[in-house]
Amino acid sequence: MADIKATMVFQRADGKNATISVSDADPAVTQTELNTAMDLILAKNVFAPDNIGLVKKVSGKLISTTTQDFEMTV
Repeated sequence: MADIKATMVFQRADGKNATISVSDADPAVTQTELNTAMDLILAKNVFAPDNIGLVKKVSGKLISTTTQDFEMTV
């Protein structure tokens, strides 16, 4: 089974980037929905990494990771 993570990158007021990742994201999230979520994060101004506000969106993506476990023989 694949693990899905939503990763959102924002520019901070000091010009550096900050990344917010959400585990167990819905694989059906659309580009529009992710953009809207990022707009809401900016509008509510609830995240300030290192006490520096987020000022604009840089990028967003869904990352799918598939893990396959193998049984070890002794």
